[in-house]
Amino acid sequence: MDKIRARMDRFEPALSSRKWGLDGAGQHACCHAVLLENGMAQISLRHGAIRLAGPALIWLPAGEGRVCEIEAGARGYVMSMPDDVVAKSLGGHFLPDHAGQGTGHHRGLRFVADTVHGLHLADHQQDFEQARLICGVMAAEIRANRHMGETVLAAQLIALLAILARLAEGWMTRGQHDGARPDGGSVTLHRFLQVLEIHFRDHWNVGDYARALGTSERRLALATVRATGKPPLQLIHDRVLHEACLRLEQSPQAVAQVAYGLGFRDPAYFNRFFKRYLGLAPGAWRRQKRAGQIRDDTSFAAWP
Repeated sequence: MDKIRARMDRFEPALSSRKWGLDGAGQHACCHAVLLENGMAQISLRHGAIRLAGPALIWLPAGEGRVCEIEAGARGYVMSMPDDVVAKSLGGHFLPDHAGQGTGHHRGLRFVADTVHGLHLADHQQDFEQARLICGVMAAEIRANRHMGETVLAAQLIALLAILARLAEGWMTRGQHDGARPDGGSVTLHRFLQVLEIHFRDHWNVGDYARALGTSERRLALATVRATGKPPLQLIHDRVLHEACLRLEQSPQAVAQVAYGLGFRDPAYFNRFFKRYLGLAPGAWRRQKRAGQIRDDTSFAAWP
């Protein structure tokens, strides 16, 4: 019986950080998944890096990941699976693209597997529990290497990618204004949103994103305006403001700490930036939000 060509490492809380090499030099090109139950993880990519606090689910297509560093005290799983095994597992599996309802358009799970995902699961407890169960089943199958183990592994992989697709789709479609023109088939838009999720704290300009995507600023602008009615810079600002509102509402951090966490070197500039778009300084917005005077003020982002 051939050994299953996949690896699943379980990491428990430790006193020091741990690292996994992900580039697979001299080996089959591998896709990687990281389920972070708690703690912090930082993953260096071909372009940029992802830093997330658990619970979170990260997916890296073959060739995208470089190093995964799990900080002390974290718990979760790191999976590596050759891309040809992923392709074989996903052959023929599709799911509806709800952004194109009524058009008959479908997007394959292969598309999901070819995209970088870094998703917070704090507000998705059921999906988090399912992902944890899936990783546990995959780890057990890889250890046991029993008959039909690859079939069981393929089924679990499909379930994991379906969860990713559901979460990513909800993130990309929530909060749209009436009149926006979603374009679920725009590969440029999807790639831009993924890179934006990684780099919005780095305060990249539109040219930086265009270079990372291998396209021109004009083509990037055409893709975002056609799909959302907004130019790239507005989407960049929307993403920063959306995160700022979440942190102001949900964390006890001082406004200055929120500003630094979002990559602002000067809290005063963060205050001006926030007030320019929302009409209130961050501290005043937080007080009104907690007093119930602001019911749903994150819809401004019209996040595509």
